Amino acid sequence: MKRLVFTTLACAHAVMVFAQTGQFTITGKIGGLNKPATVFLYYNSAIKGSAVLNNGEFKFDGVIGQATEAYLTLNKTGRSFAADNNVKFYLETGTITVVSPESLADAKITGTPNNDDNERYKAAMKSIDRRDDELYALDTNASEDQKKSPQFLKELELLNKALAIDRRAANKRFVDKNLSSLVSLDAIRSFALYSNYDEVSVLFDSLVPEVKNSKLGKEYAQTLLGMREVRIGSIAPDFELPDTSNRPVKLSSFKGKYVLLDFWASWCPICREAAPGVLKAYNQYKDKNFTILSASLDKPGDKKIWMNAIHHDGITWTQVSDLRFWQSRVVSLYKLTALPQNFLIDPDGKIIARNLDSDELYAKLGEIFGAKN
Repeated sequence: MKRLVFTTLACAHAVMVFAQTGQFTITGKIGGLNKPATVFLYYNSAIKGSAVLNNGEFKFDGVIGQATEAYLTLNKTGRSFAADNNVKFYLETGTITVVSPESLADAKITGTPNNDDNERYKAAMKSIDRRDDELYALDTNASEDQKKSPQFLKELELLNKALAIDRRAANKRFVDKNLSSLVSLDAIRSFALYSNYDEVSVLFDSLVPEVKNSKLGKEYAQTLLGMREVRIGSIAPDFELPDTSNRPVKLSSFKGKYVLLDFWASWCPICREAAPGVLKAYNQYKDKNFTILSASLDKPGDKKIWMNAIHHDGITWTQVSDLRFWQSRVVSLYKLTALPQNFLIDPDGKIIARNLDSDELYAKLGEIFGAKN
């Protein structure tokens, strides 16, 4: 993926992908489904068409300019658009073929350059996704005794850390080998989940100009500008959220201390697994000008669930949440796209590290306070 071999063939491929405009055709077959099962075509923030299935078959025709991300959604009752059975693909000039035995989530979509690239990307990530599913099952099926076991939780934390490292590497390999594909923007988004701005920026800049200057490329460039605002070395944006007693708490009220700003949720297994290690670091350094502020993305109406998670995990530092899930104002403020996320902030309010696991946090605090131990 780090090979920047830019051949004449690669240049020609980029021209074909981005210069063509015109007719598109989507032909699909989803098992043997019939009326009222309906497929909806969604792109550019709107439903652009629907097709009732006949023996699983459907078809869409239209005209497209630049290639863009689109979705097909399936509603077996046919009543209205449904987003819970969907598949993402690239709408572009040419004939796009969609085949699935039953669910759109399992559909194979081929026939045009970016969709063929996307199938290769999904294949490249298949083993990573399988490990992700296995870890999720291991966590959700854990007994209450296991969930209270520091050793079990530490094992899960290490497995998740190894998975994150491998996911980053797999995404980076794909980008380096596919610099002229729009699909590389998806790989960069995945890479960026637990990466620093500088790393993501370098990867984005390696793409060919046609990708960076495309509609989707320009949109991601704006996302990067947002990430730049919360990169290491920048001042952490201030915010105010209610604590568990509904009292307003400002991040800036902790100025003068080292603060770990921790974003989590009671429904996030990885967040919960990390709690014992973070608690150990907190107890070691809470009397040395260090504290933690945790902001939860719990859902509306779930205050009791949020509170139960805090008590279950033995967390004693300040907890805040507006209980607005991904609509919380801190999501856009800190450009959050996944949980857990954290930012280590110095006494002047500057971000000095981010996305530290419990071992890294402990080591970093030891480095900061070592002379005082």
